[in-house]
Amino acid sequence: MDNTATQWFDGREMEMVHKMFRREFGLMPGLLCGVTDPERAGIVADHFEAIAATLHHHHQSEDEDVWPLLLQRVGAAAAAPVESMETQHAQLADALSGMQTRVREWSAAPTANVAEILAKDTQQLVWLLNEHLGAEEEQLVPLMERHITAAELQEIVAKGGAIGATGDPDSVPLAFGMMLYEADPEVVDRAVASVPSPLREVIRDLAQQAFAAHSQLIHGTPNPSRSTEIFGRITHPGWLR
Repeated sequence: MDNTATQWFDGREMEMVHKMFRREFGLMPGLLCGVTDPERAGIVADHFEAIAATLHHHHQSEDEDVWPLLLQRVGAAAAAPVESMETQHAQLADALSGMQTRVREWSAAPTANVAEILAKDTQQLVWLLNEHLGAEEEQLVPLMERHITAAELQEIVAKGGAIGATGDPDSVPLAFGMMLYEADPEVVDRAVASVPSPLREVIRDLAQQAFAAHSQLIHGTPNPSRSTEIFGRITHPGWLR
């Protein structure tokens, strides 16, 4: 590929998405603990299902769109880390599916004892997710920055791909807000600029409002703990928020 004036993928965009997953999954154990009210349990279960679906979509797009492109460009140097990421994606998908079922069953008749068990099991899931995201950032994101262009990633995003939301237009403001909350300002500006007009003119405000309202409902504050704060407290898989 001709490197002249090529704008390569910026790894800070992946960091933006990973921070969202670290934050929202990292806060899940605390959301589960002590909940016995069915209405509140339903809200927590819905939130867990939504972020789990977003993570699944993100991983699916990487497996179907990003990794094949990277293998085509890099070849053997990417083969081992790609295989490892695909294996981890499958393991996380199985773990998430089982946890979603258990959380949904609990929400129908919530008890504090079961909530405590789910919270502790979710800690283990969050630990595994953080390990996976860290490995991806270390092993594959640098290759993406050298071998995949910004335009190519934008095409994947446009069809609801690896950096994007789940493809549901109604979810765009909230998904945007969840990602922008901890994003680098330069990345935020570029993300906003990529949104088609006339939505471009209002997406920043819509995203901030949607995220603030959602976070107030889920976390009890429009400004939840950031991923760096959450994972700064984690030293082993048995941590609890």
